Amino acid sequence: MPKIIEIKELDYTYLPGSPYEHKALKNINLSLEQGDFLGIFGPNGSGKSTLAQQLNGLLCPNNGTVTVCNINTADKKLRQELWKKVSLVFQYPEQQIFQITVYNEVAYGPRNLGISETEVQARVYNALQEVGLIPENTEHLTPMSLSGGMKRRVAIAGMLALKPEILILDEPMAGLDPLGRKLILDIIKNRQDKNETTVMISHDLKEIITVADKIAILDRGTLVFCGEVNQLLENTNILAHYRFELPDYLQVVYALADRELDVNTNISSMKEAAMEISKFIV
Repeated sequence: MPKIIEIKELDYTYLPGSPYEHKALKNINLSLEQGDFLGIFGPNGSGKSTLAQQLNGLLCPNNGTVTVCNINTADKKLRQELWKKVSLVFQYPEQQIFQITVYNEVAYGPRNLGISETEVQARVYNALQEVGLIPENTEHLTPMSLSGGMKRRVAIAGMLALKPEILILDEPMAGLDPLGRKLILDIIKNRQDKNETTVMISHDLKEIITVADKIAILDRGTLVFCGEVNQLLENTNILAHYRFELPDYLQVVYALADRELDVNTNISSMKEAAMEISKFIV
């Protein structure tokens, strides 16, 4: 199956040759298939956001190659078309809102695709519903009058309205309440159901490990782990080193295994954990 993202030997340096030179990414190799959900983790300054910006062509490799949706980002002409296929939602995207109504904010991207206004309206309404907003109640509101969480929903709706092949979310749950975080996870699950690709940067492994297909961990620009969720769960050294806290139900499963009980630890979902735990309930 062809890869929707293919990164080979990627190096990226900010301000090369200057006193402020900083090598942000070092020999990154990573690939995703269509429909995958990749969670990217790592300490502050590890290169997570730099990697995300390589995926939509905002940044290009100094060395190596990045191919996204069959587009080599080294090709400047083709790279300029990536925004139609890859949507990047920056951390605190509500700070980038600039239109005077919610409708116009969400419609901005689709209108630049050159589609009909009828199709624009359909996309705007669908996107608002996806982020839990009622179009008829919100489309005429001024975004600046909304709460921070509502603004973020509008910003994300603007990206969803483009119907991207790849959605990249940079710390989308920062500062959100539990309802807002659940909404983000629901959006991701919906994309998985439609075989659409999502990449999400987060500091909280616990929240997305149950829905992610693959996990990548960056540290000081180096990819120290990239693999399936189950492979990460088996790597106790990585989990301990980065102090990743597992969800409670996985902690119970591993505690049973530590007692040498016959329990399958090769699981990642709450449903699978419940089946295992129920075997020991009399």
